Amino acid sequence: IFHMSWTQNKKNKLKFFQQMGEWYLDSKCIGNTADAILGIDSESVNGGSSSIEGKNVLFEPCCLAEPNIVCHYRDKPSKVPCKDAPPIDKGFPSFW
Repeated sequence: IFHMSWTQNKKNKLKFFQQMGEWYLDSKCIGNTADAILGIDSESVNGGSSSIEGKNVLFEPCCLAEPNIVCHYRDKPSKVPCKDAPPIDKGFPSFW
């Protein structure tokens, strides 16, 4: 278990997880409902209730075998060099 207590909010925490190579969720699954990810119109299926309850159908479209690495800050640790990313703390050199 990896915990980040220094981040300002969830959006900032997501950036650090992505940059450190610890994010295994496809971007299309962030902030979307299961029905939207799967392209299901729950209003027309089962009288408005979700048709995917109790099923493990989000694993394949959302979970990645390799991390979704995205560079956000050049002056913070990262899985890959992020030399072209902006710094989060002004006046500090690149981590790499």
